Amino acid sequence: MRRFTAAAAACLIVLSACSSNEEADPTTEPSTSAAETASADPTEPESVEPVISDEGMPTISEDKDGNTILDFDGATDPGQLQVAIDREGDGEDIEATNLVVVDYVGQVWGSETPFDSSYERGTPNAFNLGGLIPGWRDALVGQKVGSRVIISIPPELGYGPMGGNEGAGIGPEDTIAFVVEVHDVLKADEAGDPEAKMMADEDELPVTMDSALGEAPKLTVKEGATAPEKTEVTVIAEGNGEKVGGQGTTVYLQYAATTWDNSMTENSIDQGGVQNATVGTGEPWDLFEGIPEGSRVLILTPAQGDNPAVAALFDVVGQVPSPTEEK
Repeated sequence: MRRFTAAAAACLIVLSACSSNEEADPTTEPSTSAAETASADPTEPESVEPVISDEGMPTISEDKDGNTILDFDGATDPGQLQVAIDREGDGEDIEATNLVVVDYVGQVWGSETPFDSSYERGTPNAFNLGGLIPGWRDALVGQKVGSRVIISIPPELGYGPMGGNEGAGIGPEDTIAFVVEVHDVLKADEAGDPEAKMMADEDELPVTMDSALGEAPKLTVKEGATAPEKTEVTVIAEGNGEKVGGQGTTVYLQYAATTWDNSMTENSIDQGGVQNATVGTGEPWDLFEGIPEGSRVLILTPAQGDNPAVAALFDVVGQVPSPTEEK
């Protein structure tokens, strides 16, 4: 039976020709992002307590374009997971299950050229900590929102177990270092605004919402409800946050989805929590443009071919603006 990962839900919602065993992950970022250069290793070791010290660590500098980079002049590879705190934030503590919204730059130890930089792209990225290399996860757990830190990651906590990352120019024996600036965190079970304004009459909806506003979405299609003949979007409750931006905006969603007969169901909580998608890459993600953060949205899609009709309930829990050419 096809699993209803967010990508599979998206396949059904956009009525694309997804095979019955497709398991793509919608949280995968473009190849220029840290999702490729900081992805999880299935054989990752247990958590490691980082050493908090600036001894031997590189310093933060700027390149000719004003982008943040690391300067290794006088630095010495510490041979361990080490964190230098450049600026300590005053926000909440980061937990291992959080999704973190960060700016960052990564360089092979001693290199003048970054292998990845959100600063160059002009927009932060967000990652589930549990999906990153152990060095990222262990270095950031316990840090505070608002902090900017320098992280040195030895190969065994980076790409050594994976034989390096050829696409990023990282060898299996390379120590890698990052500047990471933490802007925000989202908890895995983050939900929409509990004070969102109801915009729809629940009695007239084809679904029953089995969770209150402010709780992770759950839904059931009502018995006898007429299946949709076209894609339908209903803002169930309007949040009080900023409106989701246009093309290139990353939107963060908590969801629940079900086939029309309720025989297949899935939710983002079971997939690790909040998921992200990019506006401008096609339905259903484009449908969130202009909808305020904190809102709850119902998307119905008709059956087509082997894909049954689907009902999906989304909570819009956050966003990162699209990249801009001018910083």
